[in-house]
Amino acid sequence: MKRFLAAALVVGAAFGCASSPKTDPTGGPPKLSEVEEKVLTQAAFELQCDKAQLQMSKLSTDGDMMGVKNETYGVRGCNKQATYKTSCGWGQCNVFNMAQVQGITPQRM
Repeated sequence: MKRFLAAALVVGAAFGCASSPKTDPTGGPPKLSEVEEKVLTQAAFELQCDKAQLQMSKLSTDGDMMGVKNETYGVRGCNKQATYKTSCGWGQCNVFNMAQVQGITPQRM
């Protein structure tokens, strides 16, 4: 019984991580959800990179509590990358960049 439950968890996790893009009925590129579009718009601005050059991956679904859905996305493009947390509910979606800004100027001693 324990082996069956362990196998079911592994199979469920594998299928739960797979996602299929929403296809466009006209045969064009997949349509993005409202939150995905917001993440790409913010990433294009912050990474100073055209949206067409960005690649986005959903890293995790962090939970759904009291009608608010939280997710984490990774975006790469133009030799840069960033991680974004989203919080959607009650008629609005917010996107937060999770990067910690660090100076790259060498410090003199």
